[in-house]
Amino acid sequence: MLPLVAGGALLAGCTSTQPGTASPAQSSSASAAPTESSSAGGSGTQSITDPCSLLEMSDLSSYGQFNQPESKTLGGARTCKYQKKIASASDATMVIGVNVRDDASVDQVRDTGGGVADKDINGRRAKEAPDGAAVGCTLGLAVGASSRVDVAVLLDSSSNEACQVAEAVAKSVEPKLPKG
Repeated sequence: MLPLVAGGALLAGCTSTQPGTASPAQSSSASAAPTESSSAGGSGTQSITDPCSLLEMSDLSSYGQFNQPESKTLGGARTCKYQKKIASASDATMVIGVNVRDDASVDQVRDTGGGVADKDINGRRAKEAPDGAAVGCTLGLAVGASSRVDVAVLLDSSSNEACQVAEAVAKSVEPKLPKG
């Protein structure tokens, strides 16, 4: 079984902090011409009030049965955690997290020991970071220029398998994200 501390750290994801003063993404006097982001996102993640709304239990059915999702704020992100139900000692552990990061771009996905790879999920720019220490993977989906949604997966098998699951889950999450 994976230690809960490692699981919580991966599901919260990793990001670096940026010095400076936060400013709103739009003002009431925004120009009439819409702007587009090269990351295929739009105005960011602020409109996502419930991270659990981004993933349906039916999207996870091919991986087994899951407990009801748990939503909370962890590490500066709004998170939703899906824990696979374990029926016997031979069942594989799986935890999937959907983490909304208002102030961390996809370029801030950190290398946790397994490198960071560019990905494309349904036409949206993404970064994948397999964990070098634990058996997990984080796949960050760009939402605008300065925010992202991470799909984080912990397994008890391999980081490679965790990244495969993260990519499949991200393909279900991506259509629900704001567009530019």
